[in-house]
Amino acid sequence: MMIEPKFKKINEDVKTFKDLEDDIIKSNLCCACGACIAYCESQSFDVIEMQNYTPKFKSEKNAENCTECGVCYFICPQTSPLLDKLNQAYCVEDEIGQVLKILAAKTTNKTIGNVGQDGGIVSTILTYLFDEHMIDAAIISECDENFEPIPKIVYDKNDLLKSAGTRYSISSQILPLKELYDLSEEILEKLGVHEVDQLRLAFVGTPCQCRALSKMKLMHIKPAHIIKYIIGLFCFENFNYSQLYEIIKKETKVPPTDIKKTWIKKNFFFKTKEDKEFEIDIKTLDPAVRNHCHECDEFTAKFTDISVGASGAPKGYSMIILRTENGVNIIKQLLSRGFIEQLIIDKLSEWNITKINWFKKLISLKTKR
Repeated sequence: MMIEPKFKKINEDVKTFKDLEDDIIKSNLCCACGACIAYCESQSFDVIEMQNYTPKFKSEKNAENCTECGVCYFICPQTSPLLDKLNQAYCVEDEIGQVLKILAAKTTNKTIGNVGQDGGIVSTILTYLFDEHMIDAAIISECDENFEPIPKIVYDKNDLLKSAGTRYSISSQILPLKELYDLSEEILEKLGVHEVDQLRLAFVGTPCQCRALSKMKLMHIKPAHIIKYIIGLFCFENFNYSQLYEIIKKETKVPPTDIKKTWIKKNFFFKTKEDKEFEIDIKTLDPAVRNHCHECDEFTAKFTDISVGASGAPKGYSMIILRTENGVNIIKQLLSRGFIEQLIIDKLSEWNITKINWFKKLISLKTKR
């Protein structure tokens, strides 16, 4: 079912997917978020698809199906249209974005704590949203037997633990939205809704992915309208899967099939399924960094309800930036009900300034590379 974008005529010179190819994709600036395909496929236009993390026309014949609506170009996180309106919508005035509150916290759920990344905050938030019937599903990222990320919509909180942890290679997080209108009546009935448009989802993604999704929501287009909560992950850079694990295997002789967990603390670390720990100089991985990351000026995910990451947090904790009242209310409930534990700070105002300055420093380093 198609819905007309709210900003149908922002620019008389409408740019199409061919322009997106020329300006972004062929320039290696695409972040493979999947927004363009999620929109196009959900409208049943049958034009483009993801091939090896690259959006492409399905065929020359399919290219003729393009309606030249220009939506794919507007919602791409790497294009400038809508950014001014997006900044206004999220009250963004600097590189950090709106900060209603900043804190460090960790989960009190031992199961999540054992498998989660750092403080286990994202998994705890999603578990709470499921338990309180505030969402029907969540878009997360799992990994296959080769430790390659797979974006997925989960409809049960018991599936969340499979997504715990960070993989550091690209996952096309918005792509699963294209499948929503193919949901069976059985699944919808189980979720207690009559149609897809009644679903409520939470989304977890990197800054560029959240930017694309927020553009979609700003334009009031399907299927982004069912996303009720956006949780952003701090991201300094991301890697091409094949190049990353080729380097790792070359340096350590460990194949991705043997890897259980990865994390970055100045250098790149991973733990095998046999609990052997390895460290690799982060600069060794530079050839695997995705090209679009060199152009990115975001680190803390400005266009979200809640931003989460390890940078600046004590060991075992996560930093949390609350950006909207939605985000504030969720974290307030988690704290009051004891689902997460906040780090106690003596001089809070000074600590807040220190953390914000730290994030600004990281963003400055990122943009100067």
